Amino acid sequence: MESIEWKKQKHHILKGKTIELVPVTKEDMNFICIEETDTQLWKYEEYVETDKQYILKKFTDRIEQDNVFDFIVKRISDGEPIGVVYIWKYGLNRKSWEIGYVILPKYQGNGYCLDSVNQLLSFAFDELDAHKVVGMCHCDNIKSASIMQKAGMLKQGVFREEYLCQGKWVDQFYFSILEWDYNNKPY
Repeated sequence: MESIEWKKQKHHILKGKTIELVPVTKEDMNFICIEETDTQLWKYEEYVETDKQYILKKFTDRIEQDNVFDFIVKRISDGEPIGVVYIWKYGLNRKSWEIGYVILPKYQGNGYCLDSVNQLLSFAFDELDAHKVVGMCHCDNIKSASIMQKAGMLKQGVFREEYLCQGKWVDQFYFSILEWDYNNKPY
């Protein structure tokens, strides 16, 4: 499959206006383990894995998979790692991919997340030959919903009481963008 060849041969860095997305390597596992197990960082998720050994194995295994791409978000100005973004195959026989992202709190509000999501969308449509990209977020995660909308994704619906978060059933917003929408953005 071409995507695995891309992953093994190109070690492709995606460059945005303010950030660059660098494929996760084994050398990044300390950063990955810290951010992935931070329960405050993931407060809108139904479950946060806190076992660092589990996270280490999971993300080390993902490096070689052809249906998931993980990137460290680094500021271009100083190379500082400020977050992680992910894109993975959404549905076995579809040309659909799902995105996820997290920027460390002290770097939020500077446009880094939007720049990162725009790079993921370019990667999906230009490199992975996606037909559709989806993203989901907790109904109270207004920042995440705003990022997807600013990137051109459309809110497709609400999954009512989709998951249990901090002892309460919560709704989840569902966003998507089609290849046609991406290629015909007015901006």
